[in-house]
Amino acid sequence: MSCKGIIDSLLPSIDSILGIRDTVGAVILPVFFVTHTWSGSTIGDGTLSTSQVQMLPTPNWKSFSQDLRLKEGGVIKEGDILLTNVSRNKFKESDLDGLTNVNNVEKFLRVGDKLYRVVSVVPKYLTWEILLREQSNRRGI
Repeated sequence: MSCKGIIDSLLPSIDSILGIRDTVGAVILPVFFVTHTWSGSTIGDGTLSTSQVQMLPTPNWKSFSQDLRLKEGGVIKEGDILLTNVSRNKFKESDLDGLTNVNNVEKFLRVGDKLYRVVSVVPKYLTWEILLREQSNRRGI
């Protein structure tokens, strides 16, 4: 069987495999998709409306904290978070990249009580890896 054939046969089962942590209650911090919609025509114009939906199965995450020696100029910065084991069966890249075609909508991911913007989405065989950057002075709503 080819590599593509193996991936195609495993992909329908990946959500069950990745969801084991949720099933046994071993989630440290849940991850949410957060959408801010402004009543005006641009971001910051008018009244803010917020919606959030939990990302399931819950991904793993790794924090690049201050004790890690990161050199400037790289893609990863201090305080970034890397989400791993995000299902490619359940999510398309366009669901995860944080981009929108609407001028009055902002998309974030919330981990704990902090909001993050998506820096990059990288495909793996059955999962995605998502690099997140914290939004300064922004807390989840």
